[in-house]
Parts: sequence; structure tokens; C-alpha cells
Amino acid sequence: MAERSKTFCPLPFIHSHASVNGHWKPCCNSFYRGENHKENNYFKSDMDHQKWFDGPEMKQLRSDLLSGVKNDMCNVCWKDEEASGRSIRKRYVDKFSDIIDDVNDPQIRYLDLKLSNECNLACRMCDYTNSNLIFKDVTELEKRNLPLPANWERSPTHESSINEKGIKVAPKHIIDEVYNLLPQLRVLKLTGGEPTVSPEVLKLFEICIDEGYAKNLKLNITTNGTKFNKKFLEKIKHFKDVHLNISCDGYDKVYDYIRYPFNWNKFAERVDDIAQGNVSFSISTLPQMYNIENLDKLQKFFNPYFAGEQSGSIFVNTFLRPENTYNSLNFVPLHILQYANKKIKRNNNSHVLKAHLERLIKKDYQPTDADNIEIVKSIISIDTVRDQNYKDYLEPMTVEWLEGLFKKYA
Repeated sequence: MAERSKTFCPLPFIHSHASVNGHWKPCCNSFYRGENHKENNYFKSDMDHQKWFDGPEMKQLRSDLLSGVKNDMCNVCWKDEEASGRSIRKRYVDKFSDIIDDVNDPQIRYLDLKLSNECNLACRMCDYTNSNLIFKDVTELEKRNLPLPANWERSPTHESSINEKGIKVAPKHIIDEVYNLLPQLRVLKLTGGEPTVSPEVLKLFEICIDEGYAKNLKLNITTNGTKFNKKFLEKIKHFKDVHLNISCDGYDKVYDYIRYPFNWNKFAERVDDIAQGNVSFSISTLPQMYNIENLDKLQKFFNPYFAGEQSGSIFVNTFLRPENTYNSLNFVPLHILQYANKKIKRNNNSHVLKAHLERLIKKDYQPTDADNIEIVKSIISIDTVRDQNYKDYLEPMTVEWLEGLFKKYA
């Protein structure tokens, strides 16, 4: 019955996901705007994984997916499928359907955990609710009376429970519940922040290993790949299966600019160590105005790692969240989008991006003055506190475009 539905996805029948801020969603890919046009209306700080899983929103979602109804919480996948015929939902049908015991009796078998926002990087497209290191830059910008980029604006809800370093940890009742759910889990996904620097994640690993749960768990870690060492790689070998989803948003100097304060040469060394450790991994990239001209070089760099391999790949996400953020592809000039579309090789993992680029090229959106002012002021602010200059890092056409904006709007 489940397989016959054109909208079926296994995740809502086995899976629970929450941010460290108490936002509950069907999966990390979900991006739903409710009646008040707020990101993910399901903010419930007193919720836990089982309550959310058994709640009215998830029950309705499961009913819709079995009935062929396109629930709005899954709009990201519906849009991807409309554009390219591919989506995360379709991949997960093949990947996770086998761990559903009974669609009429759903059970949590898969947890997607963000236990802390502690991170060792401060990526430009990120925010301080997801990386505490950005909190330092936010504070410094305010000291210098420089404008905050839109994605770095203060969040009173978030700041109500952070420490002096901007770190926020999942509530104790959530962490305790996770420990109780471990015996029934088959898949454990960890994101951040950066999970490899989180004390909460390291303690969770110890419990999984000591109690014997690890041998039954598939472990999926979304990581920036900068902190892996031999000791850590040996620890994760206790798990039934391990896959690393490594975030990387540029090649060479573009990487240095976006994924501050790390650098490309060190990152490339880490990837080589991981590859030699025979750990399954893939690369996840977020296209944006800073890197779209550079992504073909990133593809070329990683091609040798994945030549002939089925377990690894470069997966390119389609949209920044929110879509109207200042470094979105929506505001990139037509000629740069056309160049990127021509240079990026089409494969199973770039197909959605290529379709998105073609859609943007056809649309040929002309940014408003307000759009361009936001781009310029955001670059100036971050460059100033980090002692960087976009001209020293980005690709030629992108630099030329930004120089034109600076002359007019700076």
C-alpha cells in the first residue's frame, strides 16, 4: 500500500527531527512557512521526540503521504521533483523503506539529532543559532556599529538560553529521552553545530558503544570534516555502518572565504585521511553567490575520490534557507549563472541544481536597489571583522560583478 502512493516517504513513519531551538519538523529538509509566514511554525519548546512523532501534525502528514496528498511540510521535495524529477524523498524511499515494520503502527527507528550549536567554523551563509562562533562576529559588529547581515540578526528566543560563548545545548529532557530511545533505533544521524566538537555527542557515542547499541546502529554524521583524527575514526568503527556527510562550499580560496577560519589545504588533508581510513563519505555543497562560479572546480577536485564508487558523491543542495537571503543565487547576474550551468557537470547529484539554474536563467530576475544594498553592506560588515577582502578570494566574474555593486551602493 505504501509503495503505491505517489507521495509516499518513509521518514515520517520512522523518524523524528528537532533543532536545538525547539523547532520540530518531519525532516531536516522540510522548510514550511505557515499562516504567519514564519519558518517552520512548529516551535514547541516543551515537546520531545515521541510527543512530536505521535502528534497531530505528524499523524496528518503520514495520512497524506499514504493517500497521495502533497502536504505543505514537504514543499522542498515537491518543488525539486517538479523541476527535475528528483528529490531527497525519492532517495529515501529506496534507502529507508526496509526499516518500516508497519505503516499502520509507526515507530521511531531513526533520530536526526542536533544536540548543540557548538562549532569551530563560522560560515558566511550560516547563523549564530547554528554556529556559536558567529556569535563572536555578531558581538564585534555591534561594537563597531556595523550593520548585521540579515541572517545574523539577533534572536531573543535563542539568546534566552545560551552561555557566554553563544553555545546552546538541547534541553536535558530531550537528551535523556534520546538515551531511552537508543535500544529501538536503527539509524542515528548527528548534525550541529559541529557534532565532532560537541561533548554531548561524544558522550552519546560512549553510551552506544558501552551498552552495545552501536553494533545495531547505522551512524550518519553531518560534519565540516575538520576535526577527524585517528582516535575518532577508530571510535566510530564500533557502529554497524558509518557514513560521513561532509560540508564543503568551495574550492581553494573560495573555501577559505566562506568556511572561515579554516583553510582549503588543511581541509584537503583531512579528506584524504578520511578516504584512506576506508570510511564512506559524501560531499554536501550549498550553492550561493560566493561559490556558484567555483563549483565546477570543486567537482573536478572530488571526482578522483568517487570514481567508480557507489557510496560517495558530491551532493548539491538546491536552495539556501531562506530563499531571499542576500547571498542567494536569485540575485546573481545572468551571465554568471549561464557560465556555472555550462561548466558544472550534470550527474545524479547535480541534476537538481542544473534544473534550478536553468529556471533562474529563464526567469532572469533583476535585483532591486534594496537587494543590492543588502549584498554590499553584508559583505562589508563580515569582511571588516574578519580582515578579509572579497577581491582576494572569489572568482573573476563574481569579483567584477561585486565591484560594480560597490561602486554604486557602498
